[in-house]
Amino acid sequence: MNLTVMPHGDIRIIRIEGRLDGITSPQLEQEILRLCEEGCHRLAFEMDALEYVSSAGLRVLLLAVKKTRAAGGRVALYGVGSAIREVLEISGFLSLFPVLATKEEAIDSLTQ
Repeated sequence: MNLTVMPHGDIRIIRIEGRLDGITSPQLEQEILRLCEEGCHRLAFEMDALEYVSSAGLRVLLLAVKKTRAAGGRVALYGVGSAIREVLEISGFLSLFPVLATKEEAIDSLTQ
């Protein structure tokens, strides 16, 4: 998995490439915790290059929701492929955060 964090004002865009599973999810978890400790509580996850997500990966996305909400922030996902969207739907995660088509829509949802 490759992670890229890009600032957009007080929002951080986190691009996830590859597989988000039991082996790679600790890397994302550490990045989320670091960002929250630095005071960033609005996260947009770019997922167009995410190929697979396991239950361990879902747990880390849930951690992001809990950490950001506790500080008055939010999480949004965008560019989610059909296979990943299906996993999010089956697991009930679609109710936790907006899943949007574009970066602009995600940023708009986080700034409102």
